[in-house]
Amino acid sequence: MTKISPPRDMRTPDLEQQAAELHTRRRGASWSEADQRVLDSRLAESSEFADAYGRVQDSWDAVGRYATSPELMALREHAIARARRASSRRWSLPAARSRRFGAWATAAAVLAVCGVAWQLSPYGYEPNTYKTGLGEQKVVDLPDRSHIALDAQTRLRVRFTPDARIVELLDGQAQFSVAKDPARPFKVQAGARTIVAVGTVFDVEYVDHQVHVAMVEGRVAVLSQDPVRSANPSPIELSAGEALQVRADGSATVLPKADIEAATAWRQGKIIFRNQELAEAVHRLNRYSRTQVVIDDPGLAQMRVSGVFESGDVQAFAEAMQAYLPVIVSSMNSSVIHLRMK
Repeated sequence: MTKISPPRDMRTPDLEQQAAELHTRRRGASWSEADQRVLDSRLAESSEFADAYGRVQDSWDAVGRYATSPELMALREHAIARARRASSRRWSLPAARSRRFGAWATAAAVLAVCGVAWQLSPYGYEPNTYKTGLGEQKVVDLPDRSHIALDAQTRLRVRFTPDARIVELLDGQAQFSVAKDPARPFKVQAGARTIVAVGTVFDVEYVDHQVHVAMVEGRVAVLSQDPVRSANPSPIELSAGEALQVRADGSATVLPKADIEAATAWRQGKIIFRNQELAEAVHRLNRYSRTQVVIDDPGLAQMRVSGVFESGDVQAFAEAMQAYLPVIVSSMNSSVIHLRMK
């Protein structure tokens, strides 16, 4: 027999709310086998509640299917920005207009329902700042089960809100392994760009006002920091194996076949240079060693280098440059290695 759901205006709001709350709780770490048995019993005993729970599940599945759509991510950013502006004006509105915000507030509450579990968790909203020093690397485990691997000389801040997980990459390089949560996207802010993900693995480097994003798994959307006011609000979608380079002037280039091995080599303690300017190679190498390499001749800085080196092994790098380039290596002390033209 075909089951016919009652018209929407005849559905019990309490059942919808209870189903949504239970669905949210079920996704949390505190959900137990006893809780599951109670839920299964209620689903079996009440067809009305089972219908309500099914609609919540269908809505959640739909969010999961389309949450990584760049268009949806951009629209979501627009909506949140508008909501914040509207909320800031709310208290100055006449009483009649203020009441009309009741419906809007109810809709906003539905969007935030998946943040309830986080609000009640022991982690709260305490912002966290993480950094690494010269040659240091570390892995940070976040309370949502995401992981961030920080490369040397990297600084970032983490902030969780009911509708987003936000990481501000202030300087350096990090790899993000994002736990899936379609209702609360994971956003990495680097310079004037925001990388938005739901559940994926990607590498972001932010050095000298330049951003480099390399996709290891899944896909992300890269947006402007202010999509509402941006002259070009269209998101850039990246999939596994692709990369994005954003230069200091804001111009961006998508690399459909990126060198993911080179972008992530630092996780294995290596640095891979493929036809890079010597100045850029030296700048990267100096993040890993107390012995710093200095280029004395400006003309030498633009020469191209390739090779695979152990991070921090500046002596091997200097010897390789002397062997393959018109370079003379000199060292007055153990803290500086000079490179100059022959």
